[in-house]
Amino acid sequence: MNGLNTRAVPAWIVGSSGLLAGELARLIEGHGGMQLTGAVSREAGRALREMHPQLCSMLETVDLASAAESLKDQLGAMAPGDEPAVALFLGLPHGHSARAWFEIAEALGDLAARVAVVDLSADFRIGDVGLFEENYGMEHPDPDGSQGFVYGLPEFWRSRIVESRRVAAPGCFATALQLAVLPAAIAGMLDDQSPWFLPAVTGSSGSGVAAKATTHHPFRHGSYKAYSPGGHRHEAELKQALAEWHLEAPLHFLPHSGPWSRGIHLSAALPLREEARTEELHAIYSAHYAGEPFIEVLPIGGIPELRSVVGSNRVSLGLHVRDGLLTVLLALDNTIKGGSGQALQCMNLMLGLDETSGLSRSGLGY
Repeated sequence: MNGLNTRAVPAWIVGSSGLLAGELARLIEGHGGMQLTGAVSREAGRALREMHPQLCSMLETVDLASAAESLKDQLGAMAPGDEPAVALFLGLPHGHSARAWFEIAEALGDLAARVAVVDLSADFRIGDVGLFEENYGMEHPDPDGSQGFVYGLPEFWRSRIVESRRVAAPGCFATALQLAVLPAAIAGMLDDQSPWFLPAVTGSSGSGVAAKATTHHPFRHGSYKAYSPGGHRHEAELKQALAEWHLEAPLHFLPHSGPWSRGIHLSAALPLREEARTEELHAIYSAHYAGEPFIEVLPIGGIPELRSVVGSNRVSLGLHVRDGLLTVLLALDNTIKGGSGQALQCMNLMLGLDETSGLSRSGLGY
């Protein structure tokens, strides 16, 4: 698409009751080039603001069948064109987003080609059928890739996103892992025969809107624990990314539950292939992320903090080399750059809008 799109693009959210859906609606409310015109919920008839009191929108939710008909009418009333005419975000749980999109696409027929879709679930993230089914324990929803979804991490696959109309937004931990690891891995700096240790901590919002015995915030507050020591499904997205550069390594990702609501902090310990200095690795990361609007490589010695990035789409990175190990410290907001913000960033790219529209680079600070 040439140039920037200047019209207000109508947007829909399918699965509007979740935390990421509420955050996405909030971001769209502050977006100059997009307007939320529809929201789908199994509790059809409830206003968005009733579900998410932080919103201003009193838009009433509808069921999926009604949404498909409304979308068909909306698209039919628009002048024909090559650009995507409507933005559609899928905010349903894993295993449900794909089914919802199939139903909508079938109802729209040829008009589905004019809809730009971003899926926030895992349904289309992993192209390898075996890898997906091994990690998610369900049948792959699109084993032949007929829906054409591409992986939505702009810092590595921006050109694919721009040319696509179907994007699978990465997982929150997966975003942190790839942004921390890939520049050094691609540059051939890491020893892929030794384990890569990847401990990371996330806040309670990463567990979703429904309270569970092991993730409910009152039980996390004042506590701290690791989980999934036998492996976590977000490793699959890093494995998939490494395979693009014909790389493979023993990954030891260990997630932790932190006593806060928003934010991920990652401390990656990566074995170097040969002796190197902090300055050399800092130059590699700085060059790779030069010009990236949401990636901040701190000066040598810098240590990222959650309070600096929470509330923003910014990722903060600090690099340190000692005793043959590269330590990459990373902080991001799991609900924004690790979720809704990244989805919006990808949608901006597909629609020809300014990539940063509706997204803040400044954290809340406290």
